Amino acid sequence: MHDVRLRTVLAAVLLALPPATAAPAQAAEAVLGQRVAVPAYFLPSGDTAADWSLMNTAAGKPGLLVANVANGPDDEAKPAYTSALAAAHDAGIKVIGYVDTGYFGTTGFTTRLGSASADDWRAQIQSDVNKWYRFYGSSIDGIFFDQAQSLCGPAGVGDTWVSLYREATAYVKKYHPGATTIINPGVSPNPCYADAADILVTFEGPYGSYLDRQGSYLPAAWEARHDPRRIWHLVYDVPASGLAAVMSLSKANNAGYVYVTDDVLPNPWDRLPPYHTAQVTAAKGSGGTTPAAPPRPAAGQVTATGLRLSWTSALCPGAVGYDVYQDGVRIGTQADFAPAATTYDVAGLSLATSYTFTVRARDKAGRTSTASRALTVTTAAASASAPTTPGTPVASDIGPTSVRLTWTASSDADPGDRVQYYDVYQDGVRELAVPGTLTGVTVGGLTLGATYAFTVRARDTTDRVSARSGAVSVTAGAGPITGATASASGGEAIYQARFTLPYAQRHVFIDIDEDSRTGWPVHSIGAEYMIENDTLYQKTGEPGDWSWSAVTGVSPLVSDGVHRWSVPLPVLAGTGSTQRIVFHGTDGVRHDYAPDVVTLTTG
Repeated sequence: MHDVRLRTVLAAVLLALPPATAAPAQAAEAVLGQRVAVPAYFLPSGDTAADWSLMNTAAGKPGLLVANVANGPDDEAKPAYTSALAAAHDAGIKVIGYVDTGYFGTTGFTTRLGSASADDWRAQIQSDVNKWYRFYGSSIDGIFFDQAQSLCGPAGVGDTWVSLYREATAYVKKYHPGATTIINPGVSPNPCYADAADILVTFEGPYGSYLDRQGSYLPAAWEARHDPRRIWHLVYDVPASGLAAVMSLSKANNAGYVYVTDDVLPNPWDRLPPYHTAQVTAAKGSGGTTPAAPPRPAAGQVTATGLRLSWTSALCPGAVGYDVYQDGVRIGTQADFAPAATTYDVAGLSLATSYTFTVRARDKAGRTSTASRALTVTTAAASASAPTTPGTPVASDIGPTSVRLTWTASSDADPGDRVQYYDVYQDGVRELAVPGTLTGVTVGGLTLGATYAFTVRARDTTDRVSARSGAVSVTAGAGPITGATASASGGEAIYQARFTLPYAQRHVFIDIDEDSRTGWPVHSIGAEYMIENDTLYQKTGEPGDWSWSAVTGVSPLVSDGVHRWSVPLPVLAGTGSTQRIVFHGTDGVRHDYAPDVVTLTTG
């Protein structure tokens, strides 16, 4: 379907001279070669199991897919995902794990522990990265950072925000060499983000907005000059009749990764579109000629943990980008911005270690050159002395799933050196890497009632580490819902409890007839009424149906923190002399209950 027909130039025949040979064939103009990249936010079982199988076929195979278990990796490996991700990886698809960044709290989004602090977001992000690799191992080929900022810093000034994303990418690449990182601002970000990840999602939106990009959807000028393999466009609500137009426009917009679907909000990524194989075919490139191999790169700015590669790319006409390899593993790409001096910064290296680097040129259609001559570089040695040992961490704010750790700072005696990171170990396994400017972190993801040992090591700019600190033992604290009580006063029923996790819904289920067979069955009661956050509902329909109607004229929520609700007793129609009450909290994944059913006597 995509055969390339080469135009040939016939040589003129000159009389009295030997016949001239044909001039070299000229290639058709290159058409951008793309890869379909699927946000696979659907289960590898049930109705969508066939979609996962389709992606493993030759006709339906995307270049990469993003796996999303529960807006992240969840808290344990899922057998269905274990087999599905392994099958996709073995089929040659890059499997990328989803991690929510919540804009690093810059817009008010909070972590699962309810914090908008950038430091707490960093800890949660690193923990989620660790879980993807711990749960699914070599099946994971990188990390997708969702809900990303597009500005470099507050009010667009400085690099405060983009530095957080560069740090997140560096964290993944240090501990998982060759991993692909993706950042999703959903719009064209400031050009400061061009080096913050391997791929940027610069459009995520509906069909109409893609055909007529206005306002925040307008493409930035720098995208047209960027390596197309570093740009991804996500377009939803596209009818089958619009597929060809969107694919053609995405090529014109220099998007080397694309995904088009007819699916719609609220989750346009919960299945494959019926024209999935057609877009895989349409994404293929054509024309062009294979670029010449770049010259051998040179190394500069060599440190113990990184270096800068540079090469002269003027000898590679038609190249739009370069793939950089470290010891035979592709570690990233670089656009052909400045043909006379293309550079690529390598980070996450180990001290006093030998590495071999090569570069391949790539044209618009996706053809790659042979490798350049190899360059071998040995990183610098460690500094003269290691940092001093940090103080034994002190535990505070122990909750059911988290603990706050603080420690006294380390120091480094070497001139020009400093403590760059503190590595936090949980039961002997590195869990977090905290910037050296901080001496505290909140560790989440603990299991209620479980006991953990935490230690800390300091690491300097040459990756030399201190001795390990003393250990602190922590037992995850009280239950997630404590202090549940109910009382009657002044004609009001008052319900109160402390919720120690930031649940999306906090419920008070109220059984007014002491009959578990009527109302909504929950935790040994049958609830005729339910408070959800700040609204009172009355049960409707059959007992086993989740069907409720809001009770108007009542605002039960009095206070949060320690949550307190107050409901006039006459509102609870049919109230007898005794109520049985269950307190419940959920974030959509976990469901927690107060340990006991609370009884309230109102008569």
